[in-house]
Parts: sequence; C-alpha cells; structure tokens
Amino acid sequence: RFDTNYANCNQNKIQPAMTSYSYLFGILSLILAYLIAIPAGIIMSRNKDKWQDKVGMVYINIMIAVPSLAFIYFANQLGTYVGLPDKFPIYGFEDLRSYIMPIIILGLLSTAGTMIWIRRYMIDQSNSDYVKFARAKGLNEKEIFNKHILKNAIIPFVNGLPSSVVLCISGAVITESVFAIPGMGKMLPDSIKSYNNNMVITLTFIFTTLSIFSLLLGDILMTIVDPRIQLSAKGDSR
Repeated sequence: RFDTNYANCNQNKIQPAMTSYSYLFGILSLILAYLIAIPAGIIMSRNKDKWQDKVGMVYINIMIAVPSLAFIYFANQLGTYVGLPDKFPIYGFEDLRSYIMPIIILGLLSTAGTMIWIRRYMIDQSNSDYVKFARAKGLNEKEIFNKHILKNAIIPFVNGLPSSVVLCISGAVITESVFAIPGMGKMLPDSIKSYNNNMVITLTFIFTTLSIFSLLLGDILMTIVDPRIQLSAKGDSR
C-alpha cells in the first residue's frame, strides 16, 4: 500500500557542523591569544616598571574595562572599513575573509587575562631564592628567565591549558551572535528561551563532563611538565 518512501533521499552536507564551527574559531583564536599574550607577559615581567610594562598594563586595563559587547561591535565596524564582512554568511565558510574578524576579536578578548597571569607568575618566581642563587653564580638575566623562571612560571598556566582547548567546543555566545556564526554558542541560550528542557539538560551534561575531563587532563599535564608534582602520595601518608 505504501510503496513510495518519501524519506528515501540523499543528504548533501556541504557545510561543517555547529561543533566544527565553534571548535575551529575557538582553537584558532586561542592560538592567536597565546602567540600575543605569552611573549607580551614575558616582556612585561622582564622589564618591570619600565615603559614596556606600563604600555602592557594600559592595554590590560583597557581590555578589562571595556565591555566585551562594545569591543566586539567596535572591532566589527573597523573590519567593515577595511573590506571585511560584518556577518559570517556573507561569504560563507569557504572564504578566508569570513574568519579574520571573529578570530581576531576572540583572540584579543583573551589576551589581557593571560598577559597579567604570565607577568604575575614570572615576577613571583624572579623573587625566589633559586633565582638569587643563580644570579650569585654569575648567570645572565636572559639565561635565568628562559631556563629557570619561565620553566617554573609556566606550570600554573599549563593546568588551565586543557580546559581552554577542550571547552572551545562550547562556542562564544556574543561573538557568534554578532557575526551570525552557526556555532554551538547560541544553542544553550536558544534552548533555554524555547523551553527545550531535554536539550538544556543534554548540553549541561556535556559541558560539565568536558569541564571535569579537562581539569583531570590539566592535573596530569602538570605532572608531565614538573616531575616534582605527584598525584598520589608515596610512602606512609598518615
């Protein structure tokens, strides 16, 4: 009786999934943020209270003080002046111009926090006893910073690295909304607005699981970077 199957059709998927969009933008912006923030934080710590440090602090204060939404719209307008699209669908996922402004905006928004933490960790380490001992032995400042201070200051930063990488899949709500990017960032807010409880529970469970898993990876990575850190007690722990 029902010889015609209307569901029997070919699916032509020409665009990536929502998770692929969010993860691509998240990873590329994270790489850009680290390429800017880590060297800048190192330069600020090595030139404490000098003009390099003061310029960096001005940039950090501006990025922290300016609301993210205002910065995103301001950068979006600057992008339109140089010929870049203000919306992602204008050129689509195949055009590189569609990725430039969202990646730059997401990357710059993350630089201030990373810069100030790298600066803080390195300044704290520069006042340690082993650094004073290294200076007493005659080591130059460049060797002390590269081989001793940076190696120890990067340990707390490594702990949050897996979390930053794994949680890129959750997307960026404001940036994806402004640029109309079909990513994961809008899925959870849209599910809450439409009272889609099943989707809200599912996304919350996924993001929570990824957060716990990334924290575990961070602890494991710290033991690899610094063998002095042990996740289990040795000998008599009483």
